[in-house]
Amino acid sequence: MNLPDPRLYPRVNPQNPMIRQVMSLMTERDAELVAQKRAGLQQLMAELLMSKDHYGLNGALTQAPSQDAWLTMWHALRVEVESPSAHDQQSATVFAIPLVLVAGCKGETSLPSEIDGAAALSLLREHGVIAANADAWISGALLGPDVLAAISPAQLAEWRATITEAEKFPIDSAGSAIKVKDEAVVLRYLIGVAIQEKGAEPAIQLGGQVTSWGMPLANLISEALKTDGVTLFPIPRTPLSWLAAQDVGRVTQLETRLQVMTSNALRSIRTKGRTPVVTVAAHENNEIRITFSSKEDPERWEGYVWTLLPSDHVELIAQYVRELMLECRLEDLVFIENVQPTLDTDGLPFFITAHIKPVVLQ
Repeated sequence: MNLPDPRLYPRVNPQNPMIRQVMSLMTERDAELVAQKRAGLQQLMAELLMSKDHYGLNGALTQAPSQDAWLTMWHALRVEVESPSAHDQQSATVFAIPLVLVAGCKGETSLPSEIDGAAALSLLREHGVIAANADAWISGALLGPDVLAAISPAQLAEWRATITEAEKFPIDSAGSAIKVKDEAVVLRYLIGVAIQEKGAEPAIQLGGQVTSWGMPLANLISEALKTDGVTLFPIPRTPLSWLAAQDVGRVTQLETRLQVMTSNALRSIRTKGRTPVVTVAAHENNEIRITFSSKEDPERWEGYVWTLLPSDHVELIAQYVRELMLECRLEDLVFIENVQPTLDTDGLPFFITAHIKPVVLQ
């Protein structure tokens, strides 16, 4: 059974030039005209970034009449932010490494929020992720998602064009506090820059899979953040562009939190000799809600919430949940076929369990 997408999109606003251009591009079938209209979209995006029109850019993205329209604009934005112009002899590749920290302790504590950036850079050079002779720099500060989100696309485009020495990267922020209470899945980022010379081999390999360098980097982080009484499991992702890293980091954190919750919830139900039931439903406030309950106990259940952003694909989330529950040998997994309300009749968040049935909305 498929999971419905609960997101509602605004009607096409023909007064917005970006929306008008996107819709013209998406409905064009002639290959030559498609190329022309795509170039026109890139030109509009470049003008918004050049003028630092944050209001206009955000307005276009929030007025996207469909996910495909949003993704088309987002792709155009990334091209303008991340791709050097043809006449640039060098450009700065500003990157971020998403890092999910799974930590546990008895009570409450704080972890260090910095590692040795030079050691991380050396490790990535050793494994070929960053070129041996590239001018590159990595900050040792573990930064929170809010720090990355505060940097505008226009600023990223400016950095790409104007930073000429990696160590002169203008962000010099202390690490974001890492607090742990009993159990936590925390998202942090290592940030850096690599100077790319025109015509040279890539200064840094972005994207792809975590390979032989993943475990050494995780060990480096574990050692730097070691704290008495705390168990720590760092999960580093591959270096990515600044914008892509934010999305990958968020999804990795959500998936990891769901893994931890699934393990704990199913173990708790099964140790009591009960039969677990997991229900997955889309809700009107753009959320996917997952509940863990048992057939034998109508009173006790746990809920997990995945708030949907424009980049999320509902079908991929559903697929991930299926695969996770299959690994956990869960036999009773229920996907609700229609969108559910946000609140129940008492005004409380509505979660479907083995004993609370879905609502058929009119």
